[in-house]
Amino acid sequence: MRRVEPRSIMIEKRARKARSKLRSGNLDALLITTPESIRYYSGFAGSEALLLLTKDRSFLVVDSRYTNQARGECRSAAVIESENKTKEVSERARKLGLKRVGFEPRRLTVAQHKELKDAGTVDLVPVPEALERARMVKDADELRLLRKAAAISSESFLETIGSIGVGAGEREIALRLEFQIRKNGAEAIPFPIIVASGKRGALPHGPASGKRVGRGEFVTIDFGAVYGGYCSDETCTVMVGKPTARQKKVYQTVKDAHDKAISTVRPGVRTGQVDSAARKIIEKAGMGKYFKHGTGHGVGLAVHEEPRIAPKQDVIAEAGMVFTIEPGVYIPGWGGVRIEDTIRVTRQGCETLSSVPKELWCV
Repeated sequence: MRRVEPRSIMIEKRARKARSKLRSGNLDALLITTPESIRYYSGFAGSEALLLLTKDRSFLVVDSRYTNQARGECRSAAVIESENKTKEVSERARKLGLKRVGFEPRRLTVAQHKELKDAGTVDLVPVPEALERARMVKDADELRLLRKAAAISSESFLETIGSIGVGAGEREIALRLEFQIRKNGAEAIPFPIIVASGKRGALPHGPASGKRVGRGEFVTIDFGAVYGGYCSDETCTVMVGKPTARQKKVYQTVKDAHDKAISTVRPGVRTGQVDSAARKIIEKAGMGKYFKHGTGHGVGLAVHEEPRIAPKQDVIAEAGMVFTIEPGVYIPGWGGVRIEDTIRVTRQGCETLSSVPKELWCV
């Protein structure tokens, strides 16, 4: 079994990875505001903080609610308590003589940007997606947590499937599944569980409603677990009763697209090619207009992160990347099917982390 390094060493390695962006961008520091990236680069799991990475040091700025937590979780960052975190960062930058500071343009708020700019101590330089993309390849500790999250959610679904049947309420199914996920060790669910039956299956992100499941309907269930901060994501579509010929065709088309995309994954393949492999199967079956979202997305500390598995995406797959494969067909007024697994890119191809069989279940 591969030895997992101490967490403090892994976090320091991640911080060094982020600091490589300083040299390439001619920057003095990076200001990190995304909670997931703050956790990745410092170890702090709280919901509010600012992380300033210079060429040789890390400064985590928190308010008094999180000081003790931060000092317990962070071994390589200096923890600074301040009720005005943005002002503290500005003052710290002035004292250290920092001039060019990179920031996440999609995450820094307008108010924070204005306060830093008005202080006049630094030039703010956007570094779009750089810090998030640095998280795409998972290390051994991350893979351990991702495997556990996937195992919890898959096991929980298999324990809940018996409650799916004629007359079951969508909200009731979602509640039972969430309870089972938490009972099996998850600290949370990464998103409200999606349960969409019958015609509502045409809603890709249809929230569980008061509708009750009817005989002869598909039920699409999208669910996940959070374990150690890391997320899983899986979708199963089951049949209540006996499927019609059309239902069989739609399901098999999505399943073939799902399988083809997974068989395409290997190091060196562009994520747009993986999307194309699934999309061509659905288009060939005459259902292309009913598949309008990407084939997948990265999974980690956030349930949706880089890379994107979608048309025209040029990220090259590397061993250690973890992302979903989730083609779907959504026909207005009829219903829909989505099949989703989370996979890890290996040196030879890929490995499926989620474990519910994806053949058509009839309950």
